[in-house]
Amino acid sequence: MSAKALREYHGKKLLAKYVEECSDGAHIMDNRAALVTPDTDFDMLVESEPWLNETNLVVKPDQLIKRRGKAGLVGLNLDFAQVKDWIAERMKKEIKVDQATGELDHFIIEPFLPHDQADEYYICVQNNKSGEEMLFYSEGGVDVGDVDAKASRLHVNIDEELTEEKIASAGLLTGVPEDRLPKLPSFF
Repeated sequence: MSAKALREYHGKKLLAKYVEECSDGAHIMDNRAALVTPDTDFDMLVESEPWLNETNLVVKPDQLIKRRGKAGLVGLNLDFAQVKDWIAERMKKEIKVDQATGELDHFIIEPFLPHDQADEYYICVQNNKSGEEMLFYSEGGVDVGDVDAKASRLHVNIDEELTEEKIASAGLLTGVPEDRLPKLPSFF
C-alpha cells in the first residue's frame, strides 16, 4: 500500500470540515489556516483571509518537519506584519533538522490560541493494509519527545466500527484528566 504525506494545512482543513459531522456535533474546529508558498501574494491572501489582520498568529513551516518548536521554527503570538517578516527571513532558505537538510518553501499560518501545556495532546491516524492505527499521547506540544515509544495505540480493522467503548477498553486515552474523558472519545 502506498502512503502519501499530507501537509498540516490540508489535514487540519479536512478535520475541520468533517469532525463536526463525524462527532454528531460534539466537536467543532476552527478552520482558519492559511498556506504560504513562494508564489503567495500577501495582499491577496489577507483579502481572502481577513482574520489574518484581526488576531495574533502562529506561523511554522508546513513541510513534515518533526520537532519544529525545538528547532526554533515556530513563530508565536505575532501580528500579520511580523508573520510576513518571519516567513521572508526563512523562505527558500536551507535548514538542517536532525539528519535532514532541505529548503523551506511552505508555511502554515493559524490563529494564536493561548493555552496551558496540559491542554495539548498528540494524535495520529495512520492507514495500513488492514485498517487504521490511532496513536494518542496525553502530553502534546513542543516537548512531546518520542511519541512512537510513548503513545497508546489502537488498531481498527477496515470492516470494524470504532466505538467509544473500544477506545476506553484499549486504554487509548491514558493520562487524560477524568473530567475530559466523557467528551474526548467522540473526537475519534
